Amino acid sequence: MKKLTLLTLCCGLVTAANAYSNDVVYQFKQVQPRVEKNTTQSITSNEYWITVSGKQLRNGVDLPLSAPNSFVRVAPKITHKNDEQPYIEPLDVRSLKLISVDGLQNEEGFAEHVFAQKEMDDAGFSDGSVALKVKSNKALQKFVLKTEQYLDDSSHYLVHVKEKESNAILNVVSVNEMKNTSNLFAFQSLKFTDPSIKVTNVSARLKSPTNQSVDVNVTQNGAKFSEPLDYVGAINGLYELELQVDAIQSNMPIKRTIKVPFVNSKQTAKTLPDYNFKELNNTVSASVQLAVNEPGKFSIQATLQGSDDGKRFHNIATVEMAKTFSSDGKFEIPFNVSSNFKEYRLTNLTLKDHSRLLVLETPKPQYNLKPKLLP
Repeated sequence: MKKLTLLTLCCGLVTAANAYSNDVVYQFKQVQPRVEKNTTQSITSNEYWITVSGKQLRNGVDLPLSAPNSFVRVAPKITHKNDEQPYIEPLDVRSLKLISVDGLQNEEGFAEHVFAQKEMDDAGFSDGSVALKVKSNKALQKFVLKTEQYLDDSSHYLVHVKEKESNAILNVVSVNEMKNTSNLFAFQSLKFTDPSIKVTNVSARLKSPTNQSVDVNVTQNGAKFSEPLDYVGAINGLYELELQVDAIQSNMPIKRTIKVPFVNSKQTAKTLPDYNFKELNNTVSASVQLAVNEPGKFSIQATLQGSDDGKRFHNIATVEMAKTFSSDGKFEIPFNVSSNFKEYRLTNLTLKDHSRLLVLETPKPQYNLKPKLLP
């Protein structure tokens, strides 16, 4: 069994030269196992990020921490979508301070290391980031992050807190594909791996490949969208649900952010379950009817099986074929094999929509209908 994950949801068809002028056909060297589409995903997070204004950063921003060696990164954030971006003051890491809310005083401060823009740029952060590493012996603490640098009130900055040594690990188990007919993205679970940490609030926003603006209401069962999502497939990227989670442990706050990607799917075409076969010049051709709901390029992968008694079927070969359809049509799948079985059938069918990068549902063939071997 071969599993198809979210990132490989719609891998491209391997091409090969063939006699079909408008089709692309590839016959695998070995029979391929059944493709199983993985419909769930499990994602963990030991970090969070918040967007603050220059004014908030000057006045101080609350930072709950759950690990002694947390890493805090601050970067200018562009909030305008047009080409004319406002000037954002570069950050001076020496002006950033961490102040303990518990009233603890530390003349040396709570930053063990500071990283200026040049160091962050050398480390691969080319977004104007600066960073500091927290110096503290306690796990659960509350700090205030503030700057002594003058920053414009309307400028925005992203504060990213990474708690690598934290035991507060948020885990989300969810679907990785949502049906286009539903406005609900389902969670199977949303909780911390440590049961003593209790979730107190969850908010969410949706990032769309088409910049569609949709309100999100988080329920016990998942995220409910205010309107249908307008983009189907993954050809331009995935939808991403960003969850902001507040929790509490030992009366101390914990924050987490987690990003959950998913595909908005639609059955743009489907195969009909009755197939026909014919033999010609060391080729067994399988005819599969395709009902097309939306035009596009589709591919089908299938394994040919043969039998002499109608009971015991033997694997012969696996072929994948791609073809463009503007309306209903059929695949004439050529299996380049020398075979003389009395009956044939197809198994392990996988139908893909290449125009939208989708793996589509494929009806099971009706094996109670005897496959026909055409002359």
